[in-house]
Amino acid sequence: MPHPSITASYAYATDDVEIATVEVRHPEITDPGTGTVGSIRLASVFAGPAEIEDTPFFEAKLEPDAPIQAGETVQFNRAPIEIVRPEKTSLGVPLARFRFSNVDARITKALIAASKTLDPVQITIRGFTLSTRLSGQPEVLDGFELVDPVITGAGVEVTARAPDVINTPFHRQFYDTRFPLLGL
Repeated sequence: MPHPSITASYAYATDDVEIATVEVRHPEITDPGTGTVGSIRLASVFAGPAEIEDTPFFEAKLEPDAPIQAGETVQFNRAPIEIVRPEKTSLGVPLARFRFSNVDARITKALIAASKTLDPVQITIRGFTLSTRLSGQPEVLDGFELVDPVITGAGVEVTARAPDVINTPFHRQFYDTRFPLLGL
């Protein structure tokens, strides 16, 4: 008989699949696959090359407060994505790494060209599940800023500064006269 903790864990398991997506935003880029101006979107939908050729896009509904195309159902380019989450550090802002394999060469060129401009390149990570991808309620990690894209033999590796959540005020509000007891 399995341990009760294993039984409880299995009770929460579902058949649903989580899809990680990455959105890269910059005013000067256009997604060559979808034609979207200002962003390139990639989804880590695992499939064989023939299936990706048949259906090259993954559709999902964005959250109501998304920076571009808020609340709309949009297309993500299907590509293998590896997201290396930032490490905890007390020295400066942590860095995250993204690896995009087998992406269109035009996407690679757009990422590199955008990184060489003075405007920051913003990155958003969204987690969808196959069953809820059209609900408009993904899990969102926002505020990443591209530092340096590098082309490797396997694809593109992007380093990004993670948001400084340690120094971000609670609910993104600063203390002011609304909080008189805090000694301002």
